[in-house]
Amino acid sequence: MRCFTLSAAAHLSEEFLESYADLPADEHLRDGHRFRYRAFGKAQVKGERFLWEDEVSFFQEGDINAYAGGRERKFAPLGDAAREFAESFVNSRRTRGIVTAEEFHIGCHQIRITADDEHPGLPAPEGFHQDGFDYVAVTCVATENVSGGISLVREAEPDGDDLVERVMPPGEALFLADREVLHYVSPITPKVPGRPTYRDVAVITFTLEGAAR
Repeated sequence: MRCFTLSAAAHLSEEFLESYADLPADEHLRDGHRFRYRAFGKAQVKGERFLWEDEVSFFQEGDINAYAGGRERKFAPLGDAAREFAESFVNSRRTRGIVTAEEFHIGCHQIRITADDEHPGLPAPEGFHQDGFDYVAVTCVATENVSGGISLVREAEPDGDDLVERVMPPGEALFLADREVLHYVSPITPKVPGRPTYRDVAVITFTLEGAAR
């Protein structure tokens, strides 16, 4: 399994959809334009139980994320609706058919990317990349007035095949074997000028027991 799509629509509650409007700005962007809003949480999964951590930070090596790696990043904590989404998604039959371990760790990133007439939104400013985990599941939660936002996945090997090139509709999840592929999402711009433009996603990372978190 390198990557495949599945439906996550059943896990999207109204409370979860509405919570994106309250996300604070990501303070770890390089320039003054705030195009990303974010919350983050970590949990240890034991069977069907989720042990959420109270104080969390996020770290990626610089060779994994050339844009923002090499330093600890802290974000606003996940709200209850986002935690409920993560638990429902992870405990689903499809997910447990892929992640068969009884104990593992997850990270859940709730992200809104915005754009306006002067500034594109950058879902992946680091370019084609890996995240440094065993599995990554990216769910498109909602879009508004978006042009672009094309998800692309290719094999990690030199001259590897292109596996995915598509605009993900809301409710679709892309499940990746992170160590085997590279992924990217193209910038978003307003489809209709002057109107609010955003792309909401939830990214869940999976780290098996014994692997770095």
